[in-house]
Amino acid sequence: MYQDRCIFFSKMGACRHGDGCTKVHVRPTTSPTVLFPFMYPNPAAIEHIQDREWNFHFERKYLRRHFEHFYKETWRTFMELGRIAELRVVSNLGDHLLGNVYIRFEDSHDASRIVRELKAKKLNDIVLLPELSPVTNFAEACCKEDLEGKCERGPQCNYLHIMKVSRKLMEKLEKEQAKFWKKKEKHSSSSSSSRKRERSKERGGERSKERSKERGRDRQKSPRGYSSDMCHICGKSGHISRECPLK
Repeated sequence: MYQDRCIFFSKMGACRHGDGCTKVHVRPTTSPTVLFPFMYPNPAAIEHIQDREWNFHFERKYLRRHFEHFYKETWRTFMELGRIAELRVVSNLGDHLLGNVYIRFEDSHDASRIVRELKAKKLNDIVLLPELSPVTNFAEACCKEDLEGKCERGPQCNYLHIMKVSRKLMEKLEKEQAKFWKKKEKHSSSSSSSRKRERSKERGGERSKERSKERGRDRQKSPRGYSSDMCHICGKSGHISRECPLK
């Protein structure tokens, strides 16, 4: 059906030709991955501005701190909206990939909800433009040469150059997420149990009222003057039937 579909858009969720591409850009209606274009304010982009009047380079240490700060803030913000399976930020500087952030959630319903709720909202003064992305396998989307440190196309490459996160930071963030959701699920379970107890009390109260009404109706139906110790032989009270003198 999609024999003329754009391979780059299918793999990266972005194409350098944009809407002018002669191939078909198949946009998913459901996906666990959300793409946030232009979300990461990459300082390195300044160094590649053509005809600039200044000439300087950022230190690697600064670029690393800048990226990790952004990564931590983004992870902690979105982990509260849905369980994050993967968070990828690219270093590409091409217009169609510049600042792209990909977040794959464990539940595609969370991804769809986030796209609806965050459209045109701001995060740290950055306008969010979330969209569902066809990218679910980043191993296929990333540049293999970049992984080996020898991509000749550099930041203008059309395959994803995924920025690396230290294992120590990644483990820390994953633990934070697990702790957050464990606490949230415990609170949700506790609230659910409380609601069940309240409903049980309400039903118990209703049953108690109904039993009281039934006892009242039974008393009303009983013959006037009837007593549980009334003799069934002589009809007098004060003794039971087996002790009746007329027996």
